[in-house]
Amino acid sequence: MAQVEEQIIAEGVELIWLLEEDSAFRAGTAQSCRTFMNQRGSNNGWCVGDGETMPNPGVFDNSSFSIARGFDMVVRRSDMRILWTSSHGTPQGNENLTGQEVLDQIRTLLGR
Repeated sequence: MAQVEEQIIAEGVELIWLLEEDSAFRAGTAQSCRTFMNQRGSNNGWCVGDGETMPNPGVFDNSSFSIARGFDMVVRRSDMRILWTSSHGTPQGNENLTGQEVLDQIRTLLGR
């Protein structure tokens, strides 16, 4: 995803990276998220640690979007409506889209 993040931002979309937990299985923090994303070449976006979500830490990990996998989500800012989701992580039952495929989906949602 980091390879196309500037193109995603150019489409008028904000990136929010969410880290469930770090490589030592500690709950993600905003700082550990930024460290993780920097290591993957990301220079943009907001970082959130699921261990710091309020009012309940772990809300994303416990959501129907996550449950033992990562996810991509497009949320419209004006009404906070979820327009699209995709799952990634373990291969069984997940789309595992590339960054380019996510960018293409964003462009489709925007009518471009």
